Amino acid sequence: MYFRIFILLSLMLAGCVQMSPRYMKGTEYERALFLYENGKLKEALDKASSVPRESEDYKSAKKLIADINTAHLQIARRHMELAEDLERAGIFRKAIEEYKTSLEYNPSNILAKNKVQTLTGALKEAGNADNKNVVKNRKKKEERDDPEYNANLHYMRGRLYMDSKVWGKAVEEFNMALKYVAPYMNTRELLSKCKKERDKIVDRYIKNGIAYFQAEEMELATKEWDAALELDPANKTAADYKSRAEVIMNRLKNIKEKQVTSERPL
Repeated sequence: MYFRIFILLSLMLAGCVQMSPRYMKGTEYERALFLYENGKLKEALDKASSVPRESEDYKSAKKLIADINTAHLQIARRHMELAEDLERAGIFRKAIEEYKTSLEYNPSNILAKNKVQTLTGALKEAGNADNKNVVKNRKKKEERDDPEYNANLHYMRGRLYMDSKVWGKAVEEFNMALKYVAPYMNTRELLSKCKKERDKIVDRYIKNGIAYFQAEEMELATKEWDAALELDPANKTAADYKSRAEVIMNRLKNIKEKQVTSERPL
């Protein structure tokens, strides 16, 4: 609610930005940046996209386009979350409006498109009666029969995890998306990027574990390798090191127990 009010206020305050001296005297990129700073994201995107390749501002414009696209995804996600809350509460007409708003900022979201179609069809079919059961049955059928629906669901989750830098979860979701639809959108490209970022962190955990291992701090070493395996459960290096450390810890435990037993008075 507060997020939506903020967006509306930003747009109202930015209504006359084109009349600003800074806007009037600026280059195409500077105008795009000014629009962006004043909350007019769509207009800023159009303006930044019009900067020619030969312009010295071209690289800056490309970065601004990337920032705007990221902002669009965040706004789309907020509206998507609100729509899902409304759907769960049974307020289907409002949910449809929020799904449509989400699509305005992220038109490629097939999940939101399917939701609009599903809820609209449900309202017509049920005549506003027993909506929850109708939607529930349709949703089950979609999830069971439509690979693209499932691929998009995991793709969108993967994007959310990627934006939050939760690389391990992002890899899992993108892999699931590819299981449903192998060439789905740019999933392979995003998966590759997330794997590289995840592997950097995993490698750091493994090296930290080795350092603790060499210092005979087995418990600390194991914690580092556990962290690596949480991000990459199939990582053989971390699993092997952890197994070796556990063997050593068990041996030390047995030795200590024998010492305690031998030291007890008869």
